[in-house]
Amino acid sequence: MIFNPAAGRRRARRRLAGFLERWGNRVTLRPTERPGHAAGLAATATGEGFDVVAAAGGDGTVHEVADGLLRATGGANGPGAGQAGPIFAVVPIGSANDYAHSLQRQFGTSPLDSPAAHAVDVGRLRWTASSADGSDGEERERFFVCCCGAGLAGRVTLESRKIGWLQGVPLYGLAAMRAVRAAGTPAEWTVTHDDAAPVVWPTRSFHLLLGRREGGFLLAPDASLNDGLFDVVRLGAAGRWGMMRMLPGLARSGPPVAHPHVALGRCRSASVESPTPLAVHVDGELALIPENGVRSVRIDLLPGRLRAKVCAVRS
Repeated sequence: MIFNPAAGRRRARRRLAGFLERWGNRVTLRPTERPGHAAGLAATATGEGFDVVAAAGGDGTVHEVADGLLRATGGANGPGAGQAGPIFAVVPIGSANDYAHSLQRQFGTSPLDSPAAHAVDVGRLRWTASSADGSDGEERERFFVCCCGAGLAGRVTLESRKIGWLQGVPLYGLAAMRAVRAAGTPAEWTVTHDDAAPVVWPTRSFHLLLGRREGGFLLAPDASLNDGLFDVVRLGAAGRWGMMRMLPGLARSGPPVAHPHVALGRCRSASVESPTPLAVHVDGELALIPENGVRSVRIDLLPGRLRAKVCAVRS
């Protein structure tokens, strides 16, 4: 069990205590010490032959552990790659727990030692590094299991890092209001879905979801974790006040289906080109910030690449 002591605004130890009363003598507990550490711990656990590798924390820990497992088991290579490794278990003790929400809603909960798990889809973000970070031309990638957001979505993640006294929907709601308030005129992005012709859209925010929620906001109410498709949400040229008015509905019931500045759809892959450097998050973790100078990314769905389950904290 890879455990983030800082999860849930440092309330993780209390949330995990009851869980470990039942499972503690059968669990090898490995705390994270720094950002990115969980991915390395997951890769090490895979090499040591553990049957189950659990992420105990919030969506940041979930993302890092899943990314580490997928890299360790060749998660991007060939049909079913990634399924030969350990079962990925989620113990939700963080603040938003978006991925756990989707797993539990679709599959229910499973005991930590149960061999039952579900083949779920995975997303992969790829880009070419720019000279801004000293690695011009290098191809990079990040896996994700719940959501990927670019534009305003990435800037919301940036703002959330500056707020230390909130969690869950209040945290991301305040971060969203700050990001919207600071937003300028939406740039025209060139977006390509699957094999369709590229479309040029004025775009504030672009989201690809495997799960239902992003930062506690219900962006894809009908999303399925194993249907082989992303749910797509694009927020277009709405003004600041229009975006502000949209936020409560996004948190409660999802994006409006007949809004002139909202486009919904589904796809297996997408590419984005922006005239300005992008801010992009994966599972709420920043993959790119504008200072990286990256203006083009590609996102692909890898069907059924991970065996996953969620465990009830009070079990």
